[in-house]
Amino acid sequence: MELVSYDLPWQPALVMPAGDIQWFGDDREIALEKLQKHIAWGVEHGAWFVGMGDYIDAFSPSNRQRLKAAGLYDNANRVLDSAARRLVEELYERALKSSKGRWLGLLSGHHYADLRDGTTTDQLLAGMLDAPHLGDCAYVRLRFVKGPKSGCVLIWAHHGQGSGKSAAAPVQKLEGLAAAWEADIFLMGHQSKVAAAPVDRCFPVWPRGDGVQPSRLFYKTVLLVGTGSFARGYVERRRDGETAAGTYVEKGMMRPVSLGAPVITVTPRMREVRDPGDRGKGRDNHTQVWLPDLRVSL
Repeated sequence: MELVSYDLPWQPALVMPAGDIQWFGDDREIALEKLQKHIAWGVEHGAWFVGMGDYIDAFSPSNRQRLKAAGLYDNANRVLDSAARRLVEELYERALKSSKGRWLGLLSGHHYADLRDGTTTDQLLAGMLDAPHLGDCAYVRLRFVKGPKSGCVLIWAHHGQGSGKSAAAPVQKLEGLAAAWEADIFLMGHQSKVAAAPVDRCFPVWPRGDGVQPSRLFYKTVLLVGTGSFARGYVERRRDGETAAGTYVEKGMMRPVSLGAPVITVTPRMREVRDPGDRGKGRDNHTQVWLPDLRVSL
């Protein structure tokens, strides 16, 4: 598991996940224009992006196993390596280039290619975007700083695993994990669904005085977020060669996938708590409580 941290100014920050693109060179099967607009809007508004995996549709896990077992000659491997690199370069040039330097990190997905230099296409894309490669699962810490004051928002991110038919499937998957991990925002891709749910956690705050009773009960919002997809499930007049044939989504009679991705707004906020027993006694015991405002737009 990777852990990365960033210091940000004390002002609202936009976090924009993007993944499950599965680019393989066909404009019709990928919502490329929607992806371009998502990235362009984020760059214009100073957003920070998180890569959720499956950027190109080169090889699935079973495909990679079969290729390794095939014992291909060096030249055949060179051809595959060149083709995979070209897909990454196309995706970068056509949709992601303007966001270079704005990525908190890129997760690995299921669909990528192993390159001849020992790296993967996910690592290649991360390098092109000046972002850390986050592997399979990561903590991303956003530390908001204003002079001596600071507060942290923790993002737990994973490409995802398993299938789910309901619109809330990613939220249901994350709900079980949220009990085991400390985080403010949970991100998951893979299931190609844009979904989100706020979950509140309660905690007491005692002031710094001598009181034995908690002065306030606070609610902390935790966001569970499914990060969507840019791969179309149904494509009109699709062909494999000269034969009418649908995508794997169409063949499997699955629901059309959710196209697009969420936008998360994180606003740093401190709340001041005073000891009720201080009133009229000339004392000024108070505690500051970190309570960031977290909102998600789908």
